[in-house]
Amino acid sequence: MILFLLGAAAGALVTHKIDQERIENILNGEQKTTREFIVQRLNRELDLDATQLEQLRAIVRETHTEVKNVRRQIRPQIEEILSHSQDKVRAILRPDQRVKFEQIIAERRKKRETEENSK
Repeated sequence: MILFLLGAAAGALVTHKIDQERIENILNGEQKTTREFIVQRLNRELDLDATQLEQLRAIVRETHTEVKNVRRQIRPQIEEILSHSQDKVRAILRPDQRVKFEQIIAERRKKRETEENSK
């Protein structure tokens, strides 16, 4: 019985974590599939009719657009903070570590640019 309860609790925790990550993706600029995941989840839990479903899709699209616009507005501030933080990290690194750090930064920048171009 205890084993069953632990398994159920672990399953619920994993499901909650996955849902939480998907919601975070929405806030951070998700793909269309994540938006549809939110719509489908709410539809499943709320048993929406066809009209409500289409209205919900419109609300989710609108929210996504609004969040993207806000993100664009604050992006320069975020970049400045990150740049300042990277300078602090560089100051504590040995030369060999700095080379690796620069590679990490370059890889992340390339990945972010690729993700932004695909949206």
